[in-house]
Order: sequence, then C-alpha cells, then structure tokens
Amino acid sequence: MRWFPPRLPRPPQRPATAPDATAPDVPRDPLARLMGRDEVVLSGHRGRRTVRGRRVLVTGACGTIGSALCRQVEPLGPAALCLLDRDGGSLRRLGRELTGRVTLAEADVRDGERVDQVIRDARPELLFHTAGQNELAEVERDPCRGVAHNVLGTRHVLRGAVRNGVQCLVHVSSDAAAEPTSVFGATMRLCELLLQTATGGPTCFAAVRVGDVIGGPAPLLAVLARRIASGEAVTVAHPEAARHFMTLEEAAGLLIEAAALAEEAETFVLDMGSPVPVVDLVHRYAEQLRLPEVTIRFSGLGPGEKLAEKAFSDSERRLRTVHPKIWATRPAAPPAGLPRLVDALEAAAGAGDPDQVRLLLRRLLPEYRPIRPVRCP
Repeated sequence: MRWFPPRLPRPPQRPATAPDATAPDVPRDPLARLMGRDEVVLSGHRGRRTVRGRRVLVTGACGTIGSALCRQVEPLGPAALCLLDRDGGSLRRLGRELTGRVTLAEADVRDGERVDQVIRDARPELLFHTAGQNELAEVERDPCRGVAHNVLGTRHVLRGAVRNGVQCLVHVSSDAAAEPTSVFGATMRLCELLLQTATGGPTCFAAVRVGDVIGGPAPLLAVLARRIASGEAVTVAHPEAARHFMTLEEAAGLLIEAAALAEEAETFVLDMGSPVPVVDLVHRYAEQLRLPEVTIRFSGLGPGEKLAEKAFSDSERRLRTVHPKIWATRPAAPPAGLPRLVDALEAAAGAGDPDQVRLLLRRLLPEYRPIRPVRCP
C-alpha cells in the first residue's frame, strides 16, 4: 500500500543534521517525526546556478512531483519554463499559479511526434522528465499501459531531447528499480538503462530514485484522516512492511541537484536512512492527530510488492557526490541488443499482450525477479 499523510504545519526550515544511530532521534518538525529523520535541505546555490537564465521543460508538470518541481524551479530564475502534461485543465490551473514566463503544452508522452514538436518549439536547455505511471499495483495489473507510459514515453522524451540539442535531461526513477520485483520497478530500471544508451553526445543525463513522497495532496489523505478520527481500521500490507519516505521538497530539490551533478548518466539517491516501518508511521500520524488509539488491519503484500525497498542493489557501487546527503551509482553497460528488445516490448505493449511484456522485461533485465503475493502470518 502506498499512501501519503497530509502536509502538517511546520516551523521554519533549519539545516539538516546527520541521523545519530546511537541516540533516539526526536525531530520537532511534524513531517520529520513521520519520517524518523530531519528533512534534507536541497537546491541551494548549485541549483540556482544550474537553472538561472536557462530554458526549462518539465514533463508530467501537473503530477505530484512535477508540480512541486515547477514551484521550486520558477523562483530560481529560468529564462523560460515550459509545462508539459496531458491534463489540460490542471495545466492551465498550474500555469495561472506560476508568475514567471511560462508556456503550456498539452501532450501525452506516448505520442512521440507531439513530444518532439513540444521540445523543438520550447528549445529547453534543461529537461526534467517526471511523467509516467507510478502506482505499483496499477502497473502490475496492466503492464502494457505501464510500459507505454514509462518505457516508451521515456524513449520518446529521450529521443526528442537528443534530436533537439537539450543540454541535460533528468529522469524521475524509483527505489523500486533496485533489484526490481514488480513490473513498475522493472520499467523504472529499464528507463535508467535507456539513458545510458544515449550517452556520448552533447546531452548529459541523470536518473533520480525517489521513495514514497509525503506531504502532497492525494485523495487518500482525507480517507486516512477520517478513518483514524472515526476509529476505523487502517489497512497496511504487512506488519514488517517498511518504506523510504521523503518530502515533496526533497524530491524536487534532488532533481535540481541532479541536473547540476550529472556527468555520465548517473543514478542519484537521497540518503534517507533506513526504511521506516509503515506501522510506526501510522502510529506517529495518529499521535499527531492526538488520536493515539488506531486499529491496523493487514492485507498481505500484493503482486510485486517488497517488504522493504533498497536505494541501491547489492551489485551497484555507491559513489559520493559533493553533496553530503546525495549518493550516486553508474550503471553497468546496457545489455547487447537492447534497442531491438525494446522495439519488441513496444510491439507487445501495443498489441495488449501482458504475458509477452513480462517475458520481454525478464529478458531485458536479468535482475528482475517477479514475486507472488504474500499473505500475512
């Protein structure tokens, strides 16, 4: 289950401190208490130097991370900001909220010709690709649609960026890409490999693995708050389920930092400490609502769902960056015949053949090991 508590009032931001493993960490910020760590302050001077005076394009601009990114990018002084999303109504509302030089492009990343046209017209120097299907359960149920949005959409954006001379492209990935067990995680890992196939030219690339984002609007927030307030049971997948949680500001800031740090299609990860048990997070949230009595019901892990995600796979080498809270890895060379297999994957997704899609994902990614649902003890 992937759900996100609502944003709570917070005091002014203070410098982040490294977690102390030897002493109890009791952050005063409500969101920090939910995550079990202080929020990491990102997108400072380096981010401002990266964005100021440059043309920026954000795909999936109306999504949770995309809209937060737009709100962080605009104050940094871009020469122009282009918002791309398939939801025209949300696009216009976001455009009215932003006050700088903003252009709107209604487009679906699955439409390669339209994507190329938008990139050609906007002439971005920085491109942040946040569009895609990011609900693990939905992608597991409909892998054809997940592949079309995530893999083929990324391929279209990647080709458009290279063809039109974009200086830097940053792609939003997920911690589910490390040793993937779900179709969603496999699509994210494949997108990271696609970035590597395009290196060697003037465009530089980076991927950013994000965890579960808290603090943003979502329909489930009201449901969760109502259930806790009314004494209804809250459903959690498993007693031992644990996740990496990060704030919207951290996710957006990490994307901007990645644009400044990118060199060779690295994958960047925020140091989020150990995964937080979901049960603990529910109890902390109930305490913040001054309703410490909460009933939790366990549903069992769904198809492809892990007990806990990893930021890096065991085989990936972790590299330090100039930011003390950001780590990186450089993926191994993509497998031979990757373009041909991705073409076959595109054909299978277009034909609506989920079994063939799963088979091709396993051929493309030997580290992809699907897991079955797990009942609770």
